[in-house]
Amino acid sequence: MKRQTKLASQEQLLPELKTQQTAAHEFASAEALLRYDAEQTTVPPAVAQRLEESIQNQPRPARSLWQRMLGR
Repeated sequence: MKRQTKLASQEQLLPELKTQQTAAHEFASAEALLRYDAEQTTVPPAVAQRLEESIQNQPRPARSLWQRMLGR
């Protein structure tokens, strides 16, 4: 009788375990892993706004030597 209740309880756990498992992914490189993670992760709007403001406040890079010599 104990064996039957033990089996019944294990059978009830199986569907729960199947829903908890996630698909495993293998990546060829760290960059592929980061790209996949970036696609799956949403950036909060407040963070996106702060990032955009930070980018706007960055100084423009100096012109390269060849641009200065050619006057472009």
